[in-house]
Amino acid sequence: MSETIIEIKNINVSYGSNHVLKDVSLNIDNKDFYTFLGPSGCGKTTLLRLIAGFEKSSSGELFIDGKEVSNLNPWERDVGMVFQNYALWPHMTVYKNISFGLEEKKLDKKEIKNRVDEVLELVDLKDLSGRYPFQLSGGQQQRVALARTLVVKPKVLLLDEPLSNLDAKLRVQMRKELQDLHKKIEITSIFVTHDQEEANSMSTNLAILNEGIVQQVGKPVDLYNNPSNTFVANFLGTTNVIEGEIKDTIFKSKKGLVVKNINKNAKGTSILLRPQNLYLEPRNEKFEKFIGEVKTQEFLGNIVRYTIDIKDHIFVLDTLHEVDKKIYSPDEEIVFYLDTKKIKFL
Repeated sequence: MSETIIEIKNINVSYGSNHVLKDVSLNIDNKDFYTFLGPSGCGKTTLLRLIAGFEKSSSGELFIDGKEVSNLNPWERDVGMVFQNYALWPHMTVYKNISFGLEEKKLDKKEIKNRVDEVLELVDLKDLSGRYPFQLSGGQQQRVALARTLVVKPKVLLLDEPLSNLDAKLRVQMRKELQDLHKKIEITSIFVTHDQEEANSMSTNLAILNEGIVQQVGKPVDLYNNPSNTFVANFLGTTNVIEGEIKDTIFKSKKGLVVKNINKNAKGTSILLRPQNLYLEPRNEKFEKFIGEVKTQEFLGNIVRYTIDIKDHIFVLDTLHEVDKKIYSPDEEIVFYLDTKKIKFL
């Protein structure tokens, strides 16, 4: 059974009339890679900074490893933070950037050298220890920032959108490096991002926030497959949400779209379907058939994405691209099918 290392109880943060965090409660387990995910302004960075000690709560409690830390200074909390802009000293070498915190603590020179050498090896920068930040790539600068944080051996590693300044290819590479590093050192890591792909690919658990409120918590695949509301459904990926009502085994939208063979135990006022759960060919005779008009078509390499108009409802459909498969053009009639067993209800 996992041990809780961070406990957030009924935390509120306000700046005047602006209520940034609203009654937030979360438990984060030891050695977890936990992500705060949400749009800009949702409160995720404020929550991270609150854990670090750079923000104060209006009310609530914050425990780190069983100790209430709300009134402690950042350096008393046993956490380390990697900032979005890395915050490296430009006039110091890689080695000095990493050793600076240990020198401030007046540690023995031999211990400083051993610890700096250890983290340089860990982040694969041993050959670059004499360089200055301006002589490094963005990915290398990020590794220096990580090493500088890890060298003080914090119990919790805090990562404030550390990949946001990197180009797309390097971001994917650094995602893998962060995951590998997390597995090696087995440290509790809290990651902040607005990027769903980053969050889904890296996290063991997610907390999705919107307007200062935690919307849902859980494993990425569970949240994607079983969102608690339409915000979570839409934020974790493209989805088709249609409002209406269910009677017996028939769903009827407000605009007259009818879907039959609905689960008789289904409850809710909306149906939810991911684009990959709509098909251009029926998988069996029980699939529901629809005829619509292609509004847009996007060729994305491995998939083709269509938006399709049916009774003034716009459906998004993703289909795998195959060399011999027809690609429909805008304004063409298109037939597609859905498996009612894949429908989620909200």
